[in-house]
Amino acid sequence: MFNKIGIFGKYSGIQSWDLIDKLILYFQKKKKTVILDQRSCADFPIERYGIARLERDELMKEIDFAVVVGGDGTFLDVARYIVDYNIPILGVNLGRLGFLTDVSPDTMMVTLDEVLADDYTCEERTLLHVLIKKDGETLFDEVAFNDVVLHKNDSPRMIEFETFVDNRFLNSQRSDGLIIATPTGSTAYSLSAGGPIVDPGLNAMTLVSINPHTMSNRPVVVSGDSEILIRPHDNCNGTASIICDGQLTFQIEAKHETYVTRHPNFIKMVHPKNHDHYELLRAKLNWGQKL
Repeated sequence: MFNKIGIFGKYSGIQSWDLIDKLILYFQKKKKTVILDQRSCADFPIERYGIARLERDELMKEIDFAVVVGGDGTFLDVARYIVDYNIPILGVNLGRLGFLTDVSPDTMMVTLDEVLADDYTCEERTLLHVLIKKDGETLFDEVAFNDVVLHKNDSPRMIEFETFVDNRFLNSQRSDGLIIATPTGSTAYSLSAGGPIVDPGLNAMTLVSINPHTMSNRPVVVSGDSEILIRPHDNCNGTASIICDGQLTFQIEAKHETYVTRHPNFIKMVHPKNHDHYELLRAKLNWGQKL
């Protein structure tokens, strides 16, 4: 039973306030404690509701259920923080596509009634842990829910790098970059780069080249227990970056080594009881239309 609810909104603020208002009143009617995220709801008028607003590190220690109001980008940001706290998370979609925030505002109350009645679906999703090192020193230590992307900076030139899987040499390539994606991230940037759609229940990672110079470079699927190592060539100084979920960026140089592994903890995603991943794919990708 969930009793302490954390609500996270869009950083742009006011467009999510109407739904946040409805959520607060709903949970208060159900005699639940509601706490807002300071980072995304800093300007929300909490005084009229008599509720608290906490910084994210403190908020995570107080809640047992998280509701994200926004798009997939908002969900990604919250997921990276919440993964180490074992808190179930539900997304209400204010964005465009909504693979992660899959609850419609129109059905939000019905879904929450089911959740509070312990009548819902919960699945575990994997994340990635990325370390960037130079001469044994860790320079970047972050988490990604969708993908870790090596991408060239603003330059028409391709970048050159080597990829290793579990200390075994995979390939050397020239391209615009490489996407290392979780099964969840297989429907994000990886999909647009020609990568496969991977069932979210699989323990796997996909490696998808971005505009490779050689057409023989194809997407590769490896075990989720693998360690991926990326080593840029000497001519990559200042020309490439590592990007987590399109939100966290670190510029790499020739002597940087990027290690990507599965994060030890999982995200617990809450869905309506009739949630069907393949139905979601059909709806979002227009697969069900007659030709």
